[in-house]
Amino acid sequence: MSRHHVKQQWSKHSPKLRALIQPQLPLPCARCGHPVLPTDKWHVGHIVGAEDGGQPVYSNVRPEHARCSNQSGGRRGAQITNARRRAQSNRSKGIREW
Repeated sequence: MSRHHVKQQWSKHSPKLRALIQPQLPLPCARCGHPVLPTDKWHVGHIVGAEDGGQPVYSNVRPEHARCSNQSGGRRGAQITNARRRAQSNRSKGIREW
């Protein structure tokens, strides 16, 4: 989970944004572009990702299918985790980061 999503601020905004988006469904998914239906499992997703400076405001969010969110977030999270592990492993071996 990113530092952005761990903060309580996001946990306060997400339900409010969900309540604003819910009545407007179906809308296109932020990840795949297919419609997100009211009966689908969905998350509030960023148009500009949090890691790229996106803010949790209404103009920067759209619904995204839960499966799309989990796939893309999982890949991004794995990249972050693997980079940290490599850096930690290199430090323990005495290899400098340039």
